[in-house]
Amino acid sequence: MRKNVCFALSIALAVLFSGYSYAQDARVTFAVGDIYVISAKAGGVSVVEGKVALSRKAGKNGLLLKNDQLEAGDRVTTGPDSKAEVLLNPGSYLRIGSNTSFEFENTSLEDLRVKFHSGSAVIEVLASDDFAINVAVSGTSFKLNRSGVFRIDVTGDGGARVAVWKGRMTVNGDDVKSGRVAIISGSNAAVAKFDRDGGDDLDVWSKFRAKEVAAINGRLERNAMRSSLLNAYNNGRWNAYNSFGLWVFDPIRRMWCFLPFGGGWGSPYGYGYSFNMWYCRMPYWVYTPPVVPPSGGGGVTPTQPDPRVVRSQTPPFQRTNPDGSPGGGINRVPPTSTSGDSTRDRGGRLPRNNDESPRYDKTPRYETTKPISTPEPSTPIIVPPSSTRGKSDKDN
Repeated sequence: MRKNVCFALSIALAVLFSGYSYAQDARVTFAVGDIYVISAKAGGVSVVEGKVALSRKAGKNGLLLKNDQLEAGDRVTTGPDSKAEVLLNPGSYLRIGSNTSFEFENTSLEDLRVKFHSGSAVIEVLASDDFAINVAVSGTSFKLNRSGVFRIDVTGDGGARVAVWKGRMTVNGDDVKSGRVAIISGSNAAVAKFDRDGGDDLDVWSKFRAKEVAAINGRLERNAMRSSLLNAYNNGRWNAYNSFGLWVFDPIRRMWCFLPFGGGWGSPYGYGYSFNMWYCRMPYWVYTPPVVPPSGGGGVTPTQPDPRVVRSQTPPFQRTNPDGSPGGGINRVPPTSTSGDSTRDRGGRLPRNNDESPRYDKTPRYETTKPISTPEPSTPIIVPPSSTRGKSDKDN
């Protein structure tokens, strides 16, 4: 009882503190009464360490701050001993090291484009042909179209090295797979093998951050998450056809994490996302294609799918495997009932010693929507009369 009261009090204080902290701050906004902030946008700043400069396209310059929102044309430059983490399409992260400069050329999830001017970066990607990340560096563009981890280093001679630690990218029409590095000079790119046993502080920090955000995902509260998701959906802030999941800001831990729409998803580093939208038991209509609102001149009816965001009648997370390859053979649409989940406590949290702790493998287990039936016993159970219960054979 005391534990439940303490938890409820902590949630209330978190909401009150968040509302006070961000009342005059447009960087993080949420509906009144919501615990979590829901976002489906790219460009959010989740971590800033050291001094990082921001030059806005509109002409306003200053320091980059946590929870800033970057737009196309905004340029970010880190100083010595500085780092920053920026959210890309939901599930993907851009982590930059010291003395690095980059900008977004486009922040749309349909055509996400990043340009590097100098320095080093690690990109942790959940990607597919639908949600690829386009990167420009040293006069060459390449596409990250499979989930993985990619290291970018702009060299002093105007060239660049792009290493595929895990995943796949396309450079000049050629695929570059795991364990290969593309050495870029002008418009040319030579591919060679590289040693994946190495790594520097940026690589170590990137992996640490992947582990940290996976742990935050596992501590999300089901009931509060469901309410925040419904409010954000009803306000048109997300749909199941624009990404593989959503960004969620946890006001208690004051950090962003990824919420996948379906089960079996995890970081390319190997840390699984143990909480997904399956646990929220969302109503069925959130999985239907979004529609174009009716216009005054007629023509488009509100029952027609929006051609700007709908590629298929099946949500992308259901027809794509977690590694970004085409899939869809397994039903990954979450059930919509509001029945309880025995793996979680009353607040919807996963216990710390639960078997669903963060993990990921190449053959993930997916939740099923079919109920599990218990067979009837083959032999009837005979209960003795009340007068003889509890007596031994000797007493009888």
